[in-house]
Amino acid sequence: MDNSINILNGTLVLPEGCRRGSIGINGGKIEQIVERPCALSPAKKNIDATGRLIFPGVIDSHVHIRGGIFSYREDFTSGTMAAVAAGITTLFEMPGCAKPASTLENFLSRVDEVTRDACIDVALYGGAGADNLDEIPRLAAAGAIGFKTFLMPPVVGREKEFYGLCSASSGDLEKVMACIAETGLTLTIHCEEGSIIADKTKQIRAKDGNRVRDFCASRPEEAEARAVARAICAAKATGCRTIVAHVSSAESMKMICQAQEKGLDIHAETCVNYLTFDSDSMDEYGGFARMKPPFRIRNCVDQLVQGYSEGKIELTGSDHAPFTREEKCKSGNSIWQAPDGLPGLELTLLLLLRLVEQHKLTYEMIAQNTAENTAQLFGLDKIKGRIARGRDADLVIVKKLRTPEYINHQNLRCKCRESAIIYDDLTVSHQVVSTIARGRIAYSNEQVLLQAGQGRFLSSK
Repeated sequence: MDNSINILNGTLVLPEGCRRGSIGINGGKIEQIVERPCALSPAKKNIDATGRLIFPGVIDSHVHIRGGIFSYREDFTSGTMAAVAAGITTLFEMPGCAKPASTLENFLSRVDEVTRDACIDVALYGGAGADNLDEIPRLAAAGAIGFKTFLMPPVVGREKEFYGLCSASSGDLEKVMACIAETGLTLTIHCEEGSIIADKTKQIRAKDGNRVRDFCASRPEEAEARAVARAICAAKATGCRTIVAHVSSAESMKMICQAQEKGLDIHAETCVNYLTFDSDSMDEYGGFARMKPPFRIRNCVDQLVQGYSEGKIELTGSDHAPFTREEKCKSGNSIWQAPDGLPGLELTLLLLLRLVEQHKLTYEMIAQNTAENTAQLFGLDKIKGRIARGRDADLVIVKKLRTPEYINHQNLRCKCRESAIIYDDLTVSHQVVSTIARGRIAYSNEQVLLQAGQGRFLSSK
């Protein structure tokens, strides 16, 4: 039987090493992997990948699309089109939105939205909190990929968006984790200790601090580390499989590694922003640089990059959290009133490759961390996460540029690109030239070739 697509003479990026190879695709799956293209079956379409790197499609473990009444910020069509142009072939959507996926009704509504609007495969987290314990087994049965909770009360003014998403006390957290442990799924936790943040914020605001570095200082590493310690204790008590979201603290990373050495099923996720930017260089961007957890000092950034390169951080999520420029600017010059979150969906792979250019990471580590680890931890490793026969043909073809290019936020595809100004001073030396999603040419010649409805809801069942 002929293949639908053959990719010829590329460099395959595998966690164990890079090697020359050619790939035959049929029925949306990788059918053949051979050293020489002459060993492939004939194909209707041939792609010459000579001099190109072929990565497994990125699985973004942490995305906030919004959708629904917040579709003006981002919807599943705009978000997945932007993602596929950046080498992402699967994304995991967090449950926080206008109608949070913390009830079965809301979750199934989100499934319908994904099925109608997404261009690539999307998995959905369910919300887990002290106020929706009865819903957790129902969400698991409906196919949630995992669960998410915050170790703090709801954000003031956004209480409806945070229903079923908060485990503010240690007792609440243990109840939530015990319930999730029975499902066998993971719990991803936003770890910041609210009492420390409240005290620090009061002190800094009393001195009229209003810079980005002041906001960062109001949420110190100690606040994250204290909450991580609480998560570790609850994971030990309940046996719940745990992921610490967007690790920004070197101390937190070390604590998670120590817990793993003691046998706990706990893992670290980070965002490329924490591997790139530091708190001392963000003041000029004001609210456009406000995110939680915040940026850290350069020494911490360097330790996180080193830990990432050593496999101490196992997952990569963009934490794409779209807000319009108008929303970011609505509070004027107050760093304390700006909404939290940055665009990032389209920059993850490019900024990781930038760290390769700086000799801080390897191509192999990127393949391990952005695809294989995520597929394994979430039980998708039979279909995704690796360039292997029988897996979904989710592939990214990347070329090395002869001359570095500046990132320009105006060239991004996400709806919230006007809020992505912090990236503009960075240069990159790699470019995504083609993306294959489940055997379809999804992006090529700077054009997204997929349409709404061609993605699918990825169920954990």
